[in-house]
Amino acid sequence: MEQRNNQEIDIRKVVRIVLEHWWWFAIGMVLFVALGLLHYFRTPEQWTTDASVVLRLEEMSGNKLDPLAMLGMSDNSATDDEVVVMSSRGLMAQALEAQGLYETSYVRKGLRWQEEFRAHAFSIECIELTRKAKNATFFVTVKPTRSGYKVKTQMGRWRRSTTRVKTLDEPIQTIVGTLRLHPNRELSRDSVYRAQRMLPELKVAEYCRMVKITQHKKESNIINMVITSAVPERDKALLNQLIEQYNLNAIVDRNMIASNTATFINERMNKIESELIESEKTVASYKKQNNIADIETQARILLEKNSAEQNAILGIETQLSLVDYVDAFLRDESKRNSLIPSNIGITDASLGSGLAQYNAILLQKMRIQRTATETNPVIEQMDSQLATMRQNIMATISSVRESLQIRLASLQAQDSKYNRQLKEAPELEREYVRVVRDQKIKEQLYLFLYEKREENALMLAATSMPAKIVNVPQRDAESRRPKLKYVVVLSGLAGVVIPAIILYLLILFNDKIDDEKEFERRIKAPLLGQLVENSRHARIAIREGESTVSAELFRLIRTNLRFVLPVDVQSPVVLVSSCINGEGKSYVSSNTALSLAMLGKKVALVGLDIRKPMLADYFQLPSRGCLTAYLSESDVKVDDIIIPSGEHENLDVIPCGAIPPNPSELLQTTRLDELFMELRKRYDYIIVDTAPVALVSDTYLLDRIADLTIFVCRYKYTPSEMVDYINRIIEQKRMHNIACVLNGVKGARAGYGYGGQQQ
Repeated sequence: MEQRNNQEIDIRKVVRIVLEHWWWFAIGMVLFVALGLLHYFRTPEQWTTDASVVLRLEEMSGNKLDPLAMLGMSDNSATDDEVVVMSSRGLMAQALEAQGLYETSYVRKGLRWQEEFRAHAFSIECIELTRKAKNATFFVTVKPTRSGYKVKTQMGRWRRSTTRVKTLDEPIQTIVGTLRLHPNRELSRDSVYRAQRMLPELKVAEYCRMVKITQHKKESNIINMVITSAVPERDKALLNQLIEQYNLNAIVDRNMIASNTATFINERMNKIESELIESEKTVASYKKQNNIADIETQARILLEKNSAEQNAILGIETQLSLVDYVDAFLRDESKRNSLIPSNIGITDASLGSGLAQYNAILLQKMRIQRTATETNPVIEQMDSQLATMRQNIMATISSVRESLQIRLASLQAQDSKYNRQLKEAPELEREYVRVVRDQKIKEQLYLFLYEKREENALMLAATSMPAKIVNVPQRDAESRRPKLKYVVVLSGLAGVVIPAIILYLLILFNDKIDDEKEFERRIKAPLLGQLVENSRHARIAIREGESTVSAELFRLIRTNLRFVLPVDVQSPVVLVSSCINGEGKSYVSSNTALSLAMLGKKVALVGLDIRKPMLADYFQLPSRGCLTAYLSESDVKVDDIIIPSGEHENLDVIPCGAIPPNPSELLQTTRLDELFMELRKRYDYIIVDTAPVALVSDTYLLDRIADLTIFVCRYKYTPSEMVDYINRIIEQKRMHNIACVLNGVKGARAGYGYGGQQQ
């Protein structure tokens, strides 16, 4: 385990860990490549189909000049709005309806379900659905058999039913209710067919998610449309239909003003036509009644004099008539949400501009209302704006009317001059001039409206599309996915990366000693040796004549003992301890004592782990008398507690015995010191099995009698922080002459050149 304060990467350690777990990566690559291939053969091939259109915003608004655009300050917000319109659910629903895409069917090809475009194998008739099925999506799968058809119905992940029928035309009882299936062609027994039933609003939402509509650039009028699916032919048809439907809707919106204008012109022409007929009849009747044949010649000179004034008066009266009509139209509450006829010949530039802007905003509001509610903040804002503009237009109309009336009064004053001259003419001529003038006014107004009607008809007949296709919908030949080589490469990479991540997390959260070389570098005490993991779980690992790996490693520890024991000490006392339970101190102390006994040395193995004694179990000895009895009872002799080990004649064992209630007090008695003084006289080595130091203080109490303390740490068991704990004991000199043994190392990595399997 790396030190927490050392962030450098040990390359050799990484390589070693990878080589130790090579089978993780092998299994991971095989597993993930297999899963990737399964995904590849189950997933239909998908293609990307795209199209581009450029918007003719002036065609849609009818406004040929944009002042902001002329000044280079246009923010192109209109294009952003059109992107929202083209992405709307209403437009998508119209396109799906036109292409018949609400129904979806599939045919099984290998492991894949391939979607069919228009050539549906069968259609579903819902005779009676359950309450849940009415608002849910479900699939119906049909497999032709020799005796009929096998019909499977699935709703959700787990709800399924299977029914066998002879013909598909008969009602079928399923988990979703009663269905009837109608084949559209002959179904082959070599294929499996599936149809999907989905609510129209869910289908519209699904296609809205599939079709991505974006502006090419922020300042551009070009809109890109992209869709990715397994049916490129359907995608082409859908994109074409979306563009066509958008154009149709835009043309309808654009022609609404022209239609209202045409209605107004036709109404006015019908009225003026009847008035003109009456005027002509009045002229004819006047001539006949007064027996006038060539009154025109008589009045030509006078008419030529005031022709200019009359034409001017005619034009002003025409403008007043148009202004009065527009004013009446605006004051009509029933037409508040109707477009104002603007192309009817009003010459005032400010009034005409105001009408065009009002119609443009009202038309935009109508378009937004198709996909929004009345409470939409944008609608409310536009209503307020329209109300303000309506008041401004009415104010403008009042101003224009006043200006026209002033001009008309001026012209009429001039005309009165000529009228005074006409008084000198015969009364018949003057009356004739009046009726002819009235006829000409109505005739000029009729011809003017006729001309405007033709212009409006030409505008209605114009069919230029607001959205012009730049790139027709086309499948991208390079967009096919998934690609086999990418699937294999990515799956293989996942098979390496994921095991590596798991291994890294295991190492990251592992706080155990897992690197014997790093342990040797970190520990500040001599390392007597490493012991292999005991695969046989035998408590006695060394016997006379055996040469197993464990036996040889214990012999190596025995050899290294003489380098750490004081040279001037006879019959040394060696404490064998650990930091926590389970590290193998009893195992190490027992086999170390046996290895010394095999050298012909007299060895005493003392069990001073009196809280959890283990030596009696190791050597299968009785627990009578023993050490705790000696320490607590003065009449117990040393010879009473010494028991031959039964494993070697030179090894005696002093087991702990019964667990006392006061272990710490017993370890501080003088009888313990007297015991070890006697043992030093009788034995060459005294090996003491003691308690873990991190759990109790018993071992610290024994430091007074010890010549050497061996700490046993266990590979991948002892927490790494225990190494620092041992180092602190050494630095603080709480115990003297400390050495270490690393236990439980993998066989191929333990010892100095020893490896392989245990014998």
